[in-house]
Amino acid sequence: MKFGGTSVKDAACIRNAAAVAKQLHDQGTQVVVVTSARAGVTDRLVSLVRPHQVDPAGEAERLADFFRSTRQLEEEHLAVARDAIRNPLLVDEVAKALYSERTALERVLLGSHLLGEMTPIGHDVVVSAGERLCVPLLVNCLRDLGVDALGVMGDECGIVTDNNYGRAQPLDDPTREGVRRAMLPMLEAGRLPVVTGFYGRSEQGRIAILGRGGSDYSATLIGCALDCDEIWILKEVDGIQTTDPRLVPTARTLPEVSYLIAAEMSQLGAKVLHPRSILPALRQNVPLRIANSFRTDLPGTRLVAARPDQPPGVTALSLVRGGGLVRAVASELGSEDVVDFRLTRDLRDANVEVLASAVGLNAGSVLWLLGKDELGRFLPLLERYRAGHFEIETARQAAIVGIVGNNAATAPGIHHTVARCLDEVGVQALATLSGASPNSIVLALPDDQNQLTQTMQLLHARLVSSIAS
Repeated sequence: MKFGGTSVKDAACIRNAAAVAKQLHDQGTQVVVVTSARAGVTDRLVSLVRPHQVDPAGEAERLADFFRSTRQLEEEHLAVARDAIRNPLLVDEVAKALYSERTALERVLLGSHLLGEMTPIGHDVVVSAGERLCVPLLVNCLRDLGVDALGVMGDECGIVTDNNYGRAQPLDDPTREGVRRAMLPMLEAGRLPVVTGFYGRSEQGRIAILGRGGSDYSATLIGCALDCDEIWILKEVDGIQTTDPRLVPTARTLPEVSYLIAAEMSQLGAKVLHPRSILPALRQNVPLRIANSFRTDLPGTRLVAARPDQPPGVTALSLVRGGGLVRAVASELGSEDVVDFRLTRDLRDANVEVLASAVGLNAGSVLWLLGKDELGRFLPLLERYRAGHFEIETARQAAIVGIVGNNAATAPGIHHTVARCLDEVGVQALATLSGASPNSIVLALPDDQNQLTQTMQLLHARLVSSIAS
């Protein structure tokens, strides 16, 4: 049972999350809770590790800012604990844990300040602190409700990773063995572990974050290692919807989606789960349930194996606003590949995620579609390999639309319907990508609110509604 950041954002949410876990635990179910940091906390921690240019005369103020930020985080979490937990002795336990975490965080920040740089290991310690600040709140709220709960840090729960800090990869066999060794005795003793999501322990024995979607990934890794019956990913949504209801009021919650289609939607920007989070459940065929943490009585959306008899069609539309289109065109057509293959490695190491890409004639051009935040980090990496080999064309403020479903790219009539919808709205696609995956068609459209609303509503009405119903 994994709670997202908005599901633990304040005292009422913490209390609700504890009540949800308690209800299932009281029924005799063995429950493991995985928690994210409270909403907004990780972004604040990331700001502490970003490179900064500062006048030497301002270094003391920068250091003071570190301490002000960590103290504020400690005080905010303690205030939440006082509101969520009735027993003052348990609030004192939270206070001790928060103080310990705050001082540990300050040691890393002070060390990096004295060194003049933040090491990759230090980076992972700092940005994962939000989960460690949240666990004492949830654990002691559960204890306040009469549950024998205990906190387990991500580097203690058995997840073993490589040493690629910032985007560590879990090692399958060591993780399965480690999770079972660490967690099964707790469950067999009737206890309820609350685990920090987002990170594990590297082969070097250090905290190593799992990158984007890390807390969801922690939950699926732990759930699959324990051969659990289900993995619940609890958010402030009722499940996976057919598209963004803010643009398309007729969007509905899907009762069931295959792992592969959900992964494709996530890859194209749908805020469902990170594609990597889905892979352990897919490999082991463990059902994933995405549901509302405040309405667990609603069925939500279940992710299951694809049915062999599932007909082709469109399941959902994903949308990323404010994205960008980047094209690299070889200076001399027919020469060697336009972009060095090492760019892929650099993108992976820098945790830059591309929504979709395509290669042109004889690899003489390459097209990438990216989200807004990724575009600014992608271009400097691409520039490293330019050196006169290619020209770069960039189009900003693009909306990236994913048309996703079982064999959606090859099913008869879908391309024709898409083209008619664009013609009716009078919008010209900046790019259309199809064929790399049989399950998706990707459009880059001008990010015009009126045109985009009309386009999404037409596509949903003509491609999705009949399938979803």
